[in-house]
Amino acid sequence: MHFPSWLTWYKKPEYRDIREYANNISAGKRSLSPDGRKSAIPSRLRLERILANKTCSPMSLYDFYMYLKYIEFSSENLEFYMWFKNYETAYAKGLTVVDEKRYGSFESGSESTSSVATIKDNVITTVHEDDGEDQDPEVTKETLARISQLISADALCSSKGKCAPAMDPNNFEANASSMSAMMRPVTIGRSELDTIIHMFLMPGAEKELNIPPSLRQQALTDLQTSSHPQALKPVADHVYGLLRNCSHRNFVRLGVGNGTFETVCVATMLGFVCTVAGFLVVMTRGFTPYRGAHTRWETFAAWPLWWLGLSLILSGLRGSCFFLLLFSRRQRLPWERFDDSESVLSNKNVLIKALSRLMIFDRRLSVKDAHLRRLQRKIVFQSLFGGAVFATVGVLLFIFLPMWRETI
Repeated sequence: MHFPSWLTWYKKPEYRDIREYANNISAGKRSLSPDGRKSAIPSRLRLERILANKTCSPMSLYDFYMYLKYIEFSSENLEFYMWFKNYETAYAKGLTVVDEKRYGSFESGSESTSSVATIKDNVITTVHEDDGEDQDPEVTKETLARISQLISADALCSSKGKCAPAMDPNNFEANASSMSAMMRPVTIGRSELDTIIHMFLMPGAEKELNIPPSLRQQALTDLQTSSHPQALKPVADHVYGLLRNCSHRNFVRLGVGNGTFETVCVATMLGFVCTVAGFLVVMTRGFTPYRGAHTRWETFAAWPLWWLGLSLILSGLRGSCFFLLLFSRRQRLPWERFDDSESVLSNKNVLIKALSRLMIFDRRLSVKDAHLRRLQRKIVFQSLFGGAVFATVGVLLFIFLPMWRETI
């Protein structure tokens, strides 16, 4: 039986530590989770849409990158995957420069005539005989610029909250027309591929990927004889699995929440206060000045307190501030605070810093992504409905207790 989406109770995705998850996979303690679509992540906020830059702030591709860079510290996964998808499409369209005589073909597996591979203690080192140095600074700069352009904040939102056309990692030709002057070369040569190898695959590299040693060794071995994307596809699939099973779910878990930790805590505590106040109202009316002094219908005085209280609690448990949800507003998310200078608060004590992050002091922004706004309205509705059910059950429970005039 299929229920409408608004009846499906939203639950925050479970947090996963990406380093623990990746290390367990590398050590053989577990395998990558299957690509099951039954999860707490809404379909309109799934990873494929974010990677295609079809979502807006605060769930855009650039926001995802900022989260990985400053919160999870695993931005190399997204950088490598975006580069690979761009390279794969470019290769299929003949926009790569590959010297098959020098590097052979991936299918034939022929030996390279100008590169030497050394394998020692499961560490592979590739040396090209005609290379004057390990890396060409210009090629490295252009490669990083290409990756930066693919992840840049180019998905602008219109007044209707829908994203304007942006670069699609699976459409290289459309991307090429949007590249800046820094990205002049449309073709991708072996020199850029070598840069990617040294940057992401070599042990101890600056942006080394957390992948199993066997997977790394196989990729480096294959890349000695070919520039075909198929040599890197197992690595890209593994990185995509890490993004999907850890990073993306953690990103959505934080992104759906619209308030800081301090704001959500204050709102949730207010909910608990209202709920307890409802019980106190019922008990004081039922037993003061004596039992049976008031009519049973005075129980309904606690209904608004229970309704508001549990609504605040249900919103807070899902990481959101109820009052901000009502107006589709939000505070700056953790990764957005790294864009601003925090020197203003550097000399203030911890209490002042915490108070400055409360809703009444912090800057409030609009939610630009239409699908996220829809999800947040759904959370508001479900919280109000859950609070109303709790308040009604509470009234029905107390109204028949033998402490009212009509029950004695």
